[in-house]
Amino acid sequence: MTSYWKCFLLILLVNYSCITKNKDQNILYFSGRIANAETDSIYLLLNNREKAFALDFDGNFSDTVRLVDEGYKILSIDRDEYTVYLVPEDSLVLNVDLNKIDTNFSFTGKGNKRNNYLIKKDFETDNFLADNTELFQLNPQDFRTKITVFHKKIIQELEKSDVNPIFIGKERKNLNYDYINLLYSYKDSYSYFHPESTQLPINFLTELDKIDLDNDEDFRTFQSYRSLVLNNLQEKLYEGFSAEALLDNIKSSSIKNGFLNSLIYELDAKDPNSKAIYEAILKHCTYQPWLDEAKKRMQLK
Repeated sequence: MTSYWKCFLLILLVNYSCITKNKDQNILYFSGRIANAETDSIYLLLNNREKAFALDFDGNFSDTVRLVDEGYKILSIDRDEYTVYLVPEDSLVLNVDLNKIDTNFSFTGKGNKRNNYLIKKDFETDNFLADNTELFQLNPQDFRTKITVFHKKIIQELEKSDVNPIFIGKERKNLNYDYINLLYSYKDSYSYFHPESTQLPINFLTELDKIDLDNDEDFRTFQSYRSLVLNNLQEKLYEGFSAEALLDNIKSSSIKNGFLNSLIYELDAKDPNSKAIYEAILKHCTYQPWLDEAKKRMQLK
């Protein structure tokens, strides 16, 4: 090989190496069209932040978003929310007709199979919960039986799907958190739907005792797990545990930040309990925009 070609190949290799190193592997590409939209933007809710995608006059959008973690996120369109599972370097194209949403809502591109599965599951779950008053008026055993049958049906559909086996493993865990969330919702609403009934059986929510409620990775990955953890912390707060004690006992930095965020948006200067919560926020929070928001809500000058 001549020295010229050796030099040329060396230049190509160097340039390719630079491109590879400079490529941001945390970027998700997201585009598509929302037909018959009544808004000018759609949103991806990414744990403690959100990303807006502006729609043009015909409902088209195209942009990128930096993902800190892969996992379950929320897609918000015209105030309706849909579950998606996003992975860095995915390239998703969404096509939706809001006038025919049940039959015209699909993804193409890299990552489409898992997200089409999730959209189908969302619609099935919405149909199952459509008459939630009737569902939540069932006695505890009948409620558990009904949601267990539905849970098993969704798992069977997951196993028959053509999504990646690794995602199937994650989704099985996610479905378990979804199931426990329904039990939690029943527990929280029991007295409302059963005002004349005796107290809910003490062992009704034993599934909650079997999971680790301080798991950083699961909190970053699973929306249902986030709900379980934050609801459990809020419940302890209402039971009389101090915000400072709860924050002191949280090992996961993601959970601590998520709880801090939820505490900030519940501050009320007229509520005498907010003073102690605000002091706990000052002690544990280092993110200045959140501190500014907390100060604003406490009306401190």
